[in-house]
Amino acid sequence: MRLLLVVLLFFSALLGAPRTFLDVNNKEVVLPEHLSRIFTTAPPVSFLIAVIDDTPLMGVNFPQINKSNKNGDKFLSKHFMELPMLGTWHGDSVPNLETILEARPELLVTWDTPLLNQKISKDLARISVSTLKVNLDDVHNYPDVFRFMGKVLNKEERANKLADMASKYLKEIDQFVKTLPQEKRVKLYYAEEEDGLATDCDKSFHTEAFVLGGADLVHKCQQATILGLQRVSFEQVATYDPDAIIVQEASFFKKIFDDAKWKTLKAVQNKRVYLVPNTPFNWVDRPPSFMRILSAHWVASRLYPKQYCHSIQDKVKEFYRVFFTVELSDEALKQYFNL
Repeated sequence: MRLLLVVLLFFSALLGAPRTFLDVNNKEVVLPEHLSRIFTTAPPVSFLIAVIDDTPLMGVNFPQINKSNKNGDKFLSKHFMELPMLGTWHGDSVPNLETILEARPELLVTWDTPLLNQKISKDLARISVSTLKVNLDDVHNYPDVFRFMGKVLNKEERANKLADMASKYLKEIDQFVKTLPQEKRVKLYYAEEEDGLATDCDKSFHTEAFVLGGADLVHKCQQATILGLQRVSFEQVATYDPDAIIVQEASFFKKIFDDAKWKTLKAVQNKRVYLVPNTPFNWVDRPPSFMRILSAHWVASRLYPKQYCHSIQDKVKEFYRVFFTVELSDEALKQYFNL
């Protein structure tokens, strides 16, 4: 009997005591102390976990290197870069539930957003896997989400460090933007896809980095779909005649200054056109991740170069030192971010 008790205590120590968490809907989720197999329902959540501790991740939602996110092999772990692609509920995609179950997840972490919740909950109701939700629509939620996931992953020291930096950067950019009179805000058009004629609403998490950085987005509307990418005509863009344009696709950025139609816009004439950095994750969007925190500073530094009160080079170096544990040289800043 004593031997049995010793054996049970030994295995309990290995497994750890179960822990209870509340998700954003105050639903109780009981988890083992040590998690080794986690999957997420969308890229922003995968990226969040990756910078806290990527070892429990068992798969990714889309290829690690793509047109929106590149150079991951130079900034991310070999483990993350070699993870299999298991699918996503993001956009119009729905993964194969059997493929996910075959990978034996201990925990699913979902992106809590009204634009996805119904689709995700319907699918997850068919399987029996512990699930937590995190709300990432508003960038200001990130400090709390980092701390929460730090507890889940047993990486509180690391997560608190990320949360502290996120809070600092958000406070700094909020304070800066308060100094900008509304009537003097730079009118900005967000050019997406290869022809520049897709964009997103000013009230959208796809464009939050711009608003956070002090831009007055010219395309006024409310986000209606998770994917966004509203098509517009050039005539509509010409009517907007923005002060500045931020471009998502490198192929469009290469030709905008030589295009006869686009050259009629004052933003192009004044060379106020900027390409979104995307190493190792996209700074602005596709997907909208924690990189929006840094991107808001980049946006402010591009749109308000005389008023922006920080060195964007120093901000990028500090951010990458903490989030990606890399030291960036001045040469790297130019190579990867054109800074």
